[in-house]
Amino acid sequence: MSSSTSSQQPSAEPTTTTNNNNHQTEEQNEDSSSKPTLALPAPGDFSSMTSGTPSLEVNGQDIKLDLLGPVVVNEDGTMSRIDNWHEMADIEKANVRRILVKRNNARLERLRAERDQANADEEAAAKGSKDN
Repeated sequence: MSSSTSSQQPSAEPTTTTNNNNHQTEEQNEDSSSKPTLALPAPGDFSSMTSGTPSLEVNGQDIKLDLLGPVVVNEDGTMSRIDNWHEMADIEKANVRRILVKRNNARLERLRAERDQANADEEAAAKGSKDN
């Protein structure tokens, strides 16, 4: 009789485990639906970089970041992308990349210089007010 009881327990146990796993999966689905999906992969996750073209998995679909085109640094420091990137010919894309690298670097340098100057002005003003 004890052998029949022990044979029944293993068969009942996976059912319980499966139910618990299903319950956990439902909780995880509820948690994931209430939390926003992260836009970037976790630091150190280079599995999407192995193909040469960076890609990002969003809702189970791989999105190749090359399709979005390069990032454009605007005059005010905001960033944007080129809307018609996917329609451009390869030579146009190469020219745009070449120009954008130079322009973005120049804009970033200017923005950093402005930031550093503003910080220096604030420090000088703070020192001046302490001295008085």
